[in-house]
Amino acid sequence: MEIKNTNTSLELKPPFKVHISNNKALLWNIEEIRFLRENYRIVGSFIGCLPRYPLQNQLFGLPMTLLNEEVTLLLSKGLIILVDDKKSHQSPTNAQIKEFEQKSFQEENKQLQEYINFIEEKKLKIKNLRKNNTLNHDIKEKINKAKKTNLNDLKEENTLLQQKKESQMESTPNSENKTSKVNGFAPIINIKTSSTSFTWYNNNENWFDSINTAKQNNLWIWPSTLKDIQKYKIYSDLWNKGYYITSGIKFGGDYLLYPGDPLKYHSHFIATVLDINKIISPMDIITFGRLGTTVKKSYMLCSWNQQEDKAIYFCLEWSGYGPLRCGF
Repeated sequence: MEIKNTNTSLELKPPFKVHISNNKALLWNIEEIRFLRENYRIVGSFIGCLPRYPLQNQLFGLPMTLLNEEVTLLLSKGLIILVDDKKSHQSPTNAQIKEFEQKSFQEENKQLQEYINFIEEKKLKIKNLRKNNTLNHDIKEKINKAKKTNLNDLKEENTLLQQKKESQMESTPNSENKTSKVNGFAPIINIKTSSTSFTWYNNNENWFDSINTAKQNNLWIWPSTLKDIQKYKIYSDLWNKGYYITSGIKFGGDYLLYPGDPLKYHSHFIATVLDINKIISPMDIITFGRLGTTVKKSYMLCSWNQQEDKAIYFCLEWSGYGPLRCGF
């Protein structure tokens, strides 16, 4: 597949590191996630909680977990390398722990001081704003008073008040022109949670750039069964046809197929991978057809022909008085 010319593709160059933890493939860099989505139609799914909204399960954040098929596809194309997260996290020494605690303490104090400076500058701005409002109020009162006398007195008063205002503005420090190191600082102390920056984190000997080496080290063994191999071949064939593919478990299938980015389009097909020799009962056909119709999608049955080395697809759609089978 050709890479699109995007700003992200110009800045980032694969392969990217995918961390394997508890048999899950995790991506932690949002720019790498964007790159793979825009250029290679890799969607994945976010599983982390949002830092500011942890007590909800509607929206998720980093990390992003990849499907087994996505990992194997990207690894075969040389777009990622697999990192053994467990072996990369070594046991820290007492000196490393002491150094880490000292740096954390210094970082927290630094952020706290920045927050204090932020509050002081905010108070100063409010104080200056109140002074200006009071001065404007005095000017209006004296102008109204001058109107009752004569026009010459009005001009004289106006000139004197304008000079007084300029002198006060010069003597008062202008907080807006003052350079601030905490511009846009959020009133919260951020604690760094990335473990790759730890001195005891070492992945130099714990990463693998091919499926064979990953299998030899028992890090990534998928696909290992005949069913897994069939699913991967079907996934690769559909991916080569240009679909965005996500997990279809919430609709009772293996995959959901989108004509474009899932943020812009609804899925058109629910795909289920079956063995080519599997016998399908009429009840199964009715079930698939009704399920697809209920969610306004076509139900696709997929099989891999080992002898001819190609995929076979059948779509089930509810039409008229019964399901209509059509080739794909």
